[in-house]
Amino acid sequence: MKQWKDSTGIYPVKAIPTADLVFGVSRPQRWWDEHPDHRKVFEEIRESIKTEGLKQPLKVKKTNKGLVVETGNQRLQALLDLGIPTAPCVMI
Repeated sequence: MKQWKDSTGIYPVKAIPTADLVFGVSRPQRWWDEHPDHRKVFEEIRESIKTEGLKQPLKVKKTNKGLVVETGNQRLQALLDLGIPTAPCVMI
């Protein structure tokens, strides 16, 4: 994946270490416990990445907090859970 095209434009895709990425949305365990349907969706995302790879890059924004994932926080968590060291990302 060298480029990613969506409704906002065409972006170069960069491989960024997952350890360098910061979650844009933090979900404590309590949130997952209260939303079991979201847990099921997350499990499906993780299984898809495990069997087919990541199909869509994470959208990342550089801020004073670091490289913050604006879109793709569940995919980032799945990558971390699976021990995948890098993520394809587009800078927005």
